[in-house]
Amino acid sequence: MQALFDRVIAINASYEDGQPYMYLGVLNSLRPATLGGTPELGKANFEKSIALSSGHNLMAKTLYAQYYARLVFDQELHDRLLHEVIAADPDAPKLTLINTLAQQRAKALLESGKDYF
Repeated sequence: MQALFDRVIAINASYEDGQPYMYLGVLNSLRPATLGGTPELGKANFEKSIALSSGHNLMAKTLYAQYYARLVFDQELHDRLLHEVIAADPDAPKLTLINTLAQQRAKALLESGKDYF
């Protein structure tokens, strides 16, 4: 999967408003650095995805909170991202459905964060 997303980015770095970066963010945030993971690269990927979508892809922020912020136990980042997702207007071209799902997931993550942190 990594090679596929790297190739898509090599061909068109802004493909689908940065969605390949969002998926790379998840992949790079699956393991902590102590176990060979690259969470800081994951963080950079999520931030690139958010920037390329001008913040319109709410799922990027939701996954950023779920995978990166929880992995590094950054509750402040976690809660800030999820509150931003919940407060945002989900209506965006080609993103309305995924944004609505991101908002539902953000609410659940915020609630479960009380037990996680």
